[in-house]
Amino acid sequence: MTDDSAEVRRRIALACRVLGKLDVTHTALGHVSQRIGDSDQMWIKGKGADEAGLRYTSPDDVVRVDFQGNKVSGREDLRPPSESFIHIWLYKMNPSVRSVIHVHPEHAVLLTICDKEILPIYGCYGPGARIAIDGVPTYPRSILIDDDERGKELATCMGEKKVALMKGHGISVVGSSIEDATVRALAMNELCTITYKAYLLGNPTRIPDEEIEEIGEPLDVNRPRGSAGGDAWTRSVWRYHCALAGESEA
Repeated sequence: MTDDSAEVRRRIALACRVLGKLDVTHTALGHVSQRIGDSDQMWIKGKGADEAGLRYTSPDDVVRVDFQGNKVSGREDLRPPSESFIHIWLYKMNPSVRSVIHVHPEHAVLLTICDKEILPIYGCYGPGARIAIDGVPTYPRSILIDDDERGKELATCMGEKKVALMKGHGISVVGSSIEDATVRALAMNELCTITYKAYLLGNPTRIPDEEIEEIGEPLDVNRPRGSAGGDAWTRSVWRYHCALAGESEA
């Protein structure tokens, strides 16, 4: 394995630990992947009898898998996740996607169980606002995505969106990098938690259309005041969550 592959596996393991330690998934469930160049292969957290839960993932827990769902390399006691087809089809149908995350956030699952819609109910509170404004599709089946047919079905439902709810199951998230996808998964988790609590209190209302239009615009990376935009913002939020989880970004 090349030095580059070692670094990718390190970053996947770090993202898994951050998501696990910040309770973005249920028990040991979930996986993070990165596509290998433009090939039909990916690095992904492995499964098996000796697998580690997300919060305990090490680079050695990451395996190389082809787009038929077969292991190419990795620890002998590990195998590809049964839901590798989530990742495979999101890569196949979205060539710009570099990383995919699938996890089981509790509030996301509860919202889908009760058919509660995610609406743009807040603005500058957090980055989940842009996810809500963009719209979040819901895959309507509460089943394992464990073959090509179901993987394609989920990817078709998700379309060009970067996040999808999965009814009674969890979420799938894509990104331009491992860090981008992880930050988006964390923002989605926050959005689901706030939405869940809002429904408990009453009937959530949308923020005004003119505010939706303004908030939906990406931050100017060269603005003279405030947080950075673009990749610099992603890196900043990523560093924060690494520190919050007791992890070093390096």
